Amino acid sequence: MSISQEASERFDLHTHTARSDGALPTCDLLRRARESGLTTIAIADHDTISALDEAREYSGQVGLGVVPGIEITTGYKHFQLHFLGYFIDYSDKKFLTRLDGLRDARVFRAKRIIAKLNRIKIPLKFESVIERAGPENSIGRPHIANTMVEEGFAGSYDEVFHKYIGIGKPAYEANPPFPPDEAIRMISAAGGLSFLAHPSHYVNTAMLHYLVKAGLDGVEVIHPSHSPEEVEFYGKFADENSLLKSGGSDFHGGLKNDDANLGKYYIGRDWLDAIRARVGKRNIE
Repeated sequence: MSISQEASERFDLHTHTARSDGALPTCDLLRRARESGLTTIAIADHDTISALDEAREYSGQVGLGVVPGIEITTGYKHFQLHFLGYFIDYSDKKFLTRLDGLRDARVFRAKRIIAKLNRIKIPLKFESVIERAGPENSIGRPHIANTMVEEGFAGSYDEVFHKYIGIGKPAYEANPPFPPDEAIRMISAAGGLSFLAHPSHYVNTAMLHYLVKAGLDGVEVIHPSHSPEEVEFYGKFADENSLLKSGGSDFHGGLKNDDANLGKYYIGRDWLDAIRARVGKRNIE
């Protein structure tokens, strides 16, 4: 699904590298994206910006534009909400300090998940997960799932989530509380724009209105998990509430088996130009 299958320019504003839970190193992701017919991508790794300098440096070699981004996980009541931040100033010291805190919380959560797995007789070691994720990268449940598959504790990535670490499963551990409005302010303070990622996963209309009042800039309308009816609904909601619209593949690669999504889910130039215009206006103000 895309804005137009005939678009000559394709912009995917939701991709991940191996710096968080993606399978591909940064340069490989850029090459794959260009080969898939994309014009520009946003790298939106979870709670880390460590891929962005390398991406910007390499982008000219492959002829691909790169939007500096991030994906931040928050908690709201019993829900987990994800926010995409675009055009952030990723040299901002306060922003980087907050990211350090979020990554520390991810390590704490991973240790608690692994302890729960150990209690149900799955002898996964934290050191094995860190080795796979990389000591300086942002650790998440996909790293745990991938390591469990590689070490023979499960038959597939999906099995790990469905049997062990998904919501309500025996080794699930919720993220430490981080309110959505704080994530929105954090992105804004770094000069960026905040977008609610894949809202069909968890969001009702009341929650959407709450986020609009909290200062949300936009909604991810195009996403592999969205049905045509949901694309229409979120696009209409964005228009009615003066929100920007975004979209992309949420590409991870590897055991997540979503390779076919890269180049398939994208937005057109009009949406990206509207985002850029809002960024420019905010910075002038």
